[in-house]
Amino acid sequence: MLQYQKELLSLLFQDFPESFIFALAVFALLRLRFDYKKILIVAILQTFTNLIRLLPIAFGVHTLILIITLAVYVRLVTKEKITKIFGFTILVFVILLSMQILYAEPLLNITHLSYEDVNVSPLLRGIFCLPYEIVLLGLAIFLNYKNKKLNRFNTTTSERRL
Repeated sequence: MLQYQKELLSLLFQDFPESFIFALAVFALLRLRFDYKKILIVAILQTFTNLIRLLPIAFGVHTLILIITLAVYVRLVTKEKITKIFGFTILVFVILLSMQILYAEPLLNITHLSYEDVNVSPLLRGIFCLPYEIVLLGLAIFLNYKNKKLNRFNTTTSERRL
């Protein structure tokens, strides 16, 4: 029972905020208007997809699955070209990985925590995700601002049909 409670907390503190910000970033990179209903749908689907962490699969496979599912979910709600979506989804995950490489070890040293300490606590996992979430959120907000200012929004296939 305790493991399920941890995972539920993890969905709340780490997975949903991360999924929402990833969806925002992909929408901004695709130069789509922030349609929060669509973004929320993608975020909720991706949040529950994060439960694959509970499966006994090789390290890194869950990341590959999350890249594919995020791209598929964005495709389902936007009808944009899947190749563009995959490219930007991979870019978001590269930014995540780059940020983790830069800050994880120093942050662990400053806090005197081990990776295992962080990994077993949903709250700590959520806190340790904040640096890359802030960078991705900043990127999404900046790109959205630039797209608005320069009127550079793409119209989705579904919008073009109207």
